[in-house]
Order: sequence, then structure tokens, then C-alpha cells
Amino acid sequence: MKKQSLITLGLLSVLMLSAVGCGNTDSTETMNITESEVALAASVENTEVDSENKLIYGTVNLPYADFYYGELNQIQPETDATAGQYNINDIVVSSGYEAEGMYDAVTSATTSKSKRFDATYFEEVETGVNILGVSNVNVAISKALYDDVQNAIANGTICQNPLVDLVSNMTLTEQTPAEYKVINSDGTLSKTIGNTVTAEDVTATLTTISSWGNYQINFEGLDVDAATVQGAILETNDGAVYGLQHEDNLWLQASELSFPVEPFTESHGNEVAYQRFTDIPGKTITKITYLIANGDDIAIPTDLFCNYQLSDEYGITGDETVTYSKEGTSIHVALTIPEDSTYNLSSIKKGKSTLDISGVSYDENTVTLPADFTPGSYKLNFEDKTYSGIQHIVTVDSGLTDDCLSFDGNTIQITSDTGLTGADFIANLSNALVNNEKVSGKGLSSILFTEEGALNLEATTKKDNVEVEIFPAGSTYEVTLEATGYPSITFEVTR
Repeated sequence: MKKQSLITLGLLSVLMLSAVGCGNTDSTETMNITESEVALAASVENTEVDSENKLIYGTVNLPYADFYYGELNQIQPETDATAGQYNINDIVVSSGYEAEGMYDAVTSATTSKSKRFDATYFEEVETGVNILGVSNVNVAISKALYDDVQNAIANGTICQNPLVDLVSNMTLTEQTPAEYKVINSDGTLSKTIGNTVTAEDVTATLTTISSWGNYQINFEGLDVDAATVQGAILETNDGAVYGLQHEDNLWLQASELSFPVEPFTESHGNEVAYQRFTDIPGKTITKITYLIANGDDIAIPTDLFCNYQLSDEYGITGDETVTYSKEGTSIHVALTIPEDSTYNLSSIKKGKSTLDISGVSYDENTVTLPADFTPGSYKLNFEDKTYSGIQHIVTVDSGLTDDCLSFDGNTIQITSDTGLTGADFIANLSNALVNNEKVSGKGLSSILFTEEGALNLEATTKKDNVEVEIFPAGSTYEVTLEATGYPSITFEVTR
């Protein structure tokens, strides 16, 4: 959603507070503006600007509910407020923004990843991490309202909304930030005052087959530093808007995001909040806006239809394990789908790689894989224009026996008429033990073997963030390797 500028660039400097002191009116400097500038500023979003008004700037941590309420409801800034509305109940709470699945904290059991979002603040609990909201958000407040709140704090005035807490927790700054929210007298925060630019040459695609949500959106050509992303807003063709939260929807790479519309457990076992998205199926996402800290927000025009979710009566069954054949590996599948659907095999993934399926055939419920689809675990994705995609997972087994594998010349050797090689085995490594101790790390194949397929006796891995040798010199090691679709192999090496 595009942010509107409160005032023109020429007036920003007029409203800047030269020096800030708590309740010290002598520390500010009055500047004059012309009648035409006042009229121009007042014309922007019908916001009235008092030429004598001063704004105080600062930063504050904001819960997701408070951060998004102003954005999604286009709350206007009160730049001329003089007194706090202490008896008004918390509008954000009464609007349901803190309800479960709306804009409450993100609960995660992935303690390491959850603490890596630079634009958030969090708390650690016994079960993991709660991401509470957006950190160090730029805010502004009228000088008169700020002084009134300070007096209320001094007098012990009871406040029914976050106004006093917001002011109490502000870290004051003296410079006008590039973008900011205004603290209003009722304890709400306005939409962000700042600029939005439209991304160019960015392609967005949507898939309903994802381990992270019912919908996943991927961007090509998007240049956004995820560390600066405070949030993001989806806008649909009916004018509805939806805010996204870190880890549930926004990832450590801004080129991807996801969201569910029904109960959903992602790959790490975290239950992803879905309640605020339940009415999205059947809508078209027309714009996605990344909210950027201390910079221009980035709007991406899109045309992404959100496919309808299939009910439980529909789905796919088929072979769970088949035997590899260099003549072509056949997989039998059966799709139970709506009469008005036309599902096609859209993609096949092996691990994280999406494969070229130009040599794959799909005819009469049989998928036939060519010879280069060697043993391993495959995900067959079938998609339709109207309904959500369905996925079938199958293991292609090599059909080899233990005596087909050997370790010779520091390499894995396969003796059979299948055409399979040691390199195929290495590419599928799923587990490795050295003297019965598991080797940890991403990409076991590249850790343990060279590009030429030789066991790397100088291989290292990390333990407690310290690089350690897997095969320290001067010893003999028993190595057991497991690869999906192959028999395991055990051998000894000496270094």
C-alpha cells in the first residue's frame, strides 16, 4: 500500500525539531512558512498542518498489532494534537488486531532462525522464541501532546490505551527520519509518512505447493535487503489488505514469502498463523508492498490468482517406491480431482532442486522418468488454474544389493548393469558416520567428497562454531555412508 507524504520536501525541514528536551520549550526554534506552503501541505490527504506546530522524533519498539493498525486502516496523523485522550480504551485491541492468528506475536521453536530478523524484537521462552514485533520504528509526536503526556506521567494519570507507554519508551532523536509514524492522542499510530517507489523489472509467481504455507510467492529481479524489511502488505482486487509477519510469512531472503489460509504446520514444526488470511482464496493479489526501515517502501504490482483450496475428498495416491530403470522409470499415480479441473504435471523436485521435465512423460496416470532421473526422493507436483496444487512423493530405489558397492581408490564404485555410478551415490548422501559419530553440516556430498568424487581426508565441519577436522591425521577411521535409494556402505580409511 502506497504511503502518502504528510508534507512536501520543502516543509519537512520546517517541521524538524532542532533540539529536543523533555518538556523544555526553550530548546526549539520557530521557523516561518508561507501561506502557499501551508495550503499545499494541508491539501495532502486533507491533513491540516499548523505552522506553529512542532514534532518530536524518536524510535520505539512496536508490537505487530500496533504497527499494522495504522497501515491497514490508513490512520491519519495528528500533527497538531495538544492533549492525550487517556480515557479511551485501546482501539487496536478492541478492533481484534491482537486476537489469535491476527497480528499477535509469532511463536517459534526455531530459536536460531527466529533471532536473525534484524527489524524485529523478541523474547526467549522455554519452548523457543516469541517474535513480538518491529524494532526501532521511527515515530513522531506533536510537541504539545508530548508535553501533555509528560505531565500525565508526572501526575500518575491512568491511561486506558498505549499512549503513555509509547511516549515513555521513546528513544528521542534530533533528526527528521526518512519515514515515520505519528503517535496520535488516542494511543494509535498513523500510517507511515514517507515515500513508496514502484519496483521495475520484477516478476512475481505464485505456487500453492509449498512446505511453508498454502501459498508461496517468489520474486525474480527484486533487490531488497531483508534486514531492512519491517513488514509487508498484500492488497487484493477487492481492496482488502493483509499484513505479513517475520518467519511466519517473511523470510531471511526477501525474494520469497508465504502464508496459509487454513491450519498449517511448516517444515520446522511451527504452526503458522492463518486466521487473517482465510478469505483470500479466489481473490487476486494486485500489489505487494515491502515496508522498509529508514528508506522508501517498495511496491510490486502483481496479478496473482489465489487458487481455491481442495477439500479433503480430493488428492493423489500412487507408488511410494519404484525401482530405477535406465530404460525409463514408471510411477503410477491416481488423482481424485474436481470435475471442472485440468491438472497437469507442472514440476518435479529432487531435494531443493527443480528439475528439467522436458524428458518426462505423463500419460494415463503413469509418470515415466528418463535415465538421468537417478535413484533418490522426488516430489511430483500437479497444478490446476483454479484449484490448489497437489504433490506426490516417491522414492526411486536403485535395486542394488550391498555387494554392488565398494570403496576403491578413495572413491565409491558401483558394479551393475544399471548404468549408475559412484557419483550418483555421492549426490544422494543423506547420512554419514565416522567412528559411529554423525557428521553434521549442510551438503554432506561437498563436505566429504571432492568435485572429482574422491573422499576428502582433509574435510572439516563446524562444531560450536569452531572448524574441526573430520579425519585428524594419524588414525584409522570407520566410515558409514547412507544415500537415499541405495544400500549403505561401510569402509575404513587411514590418514
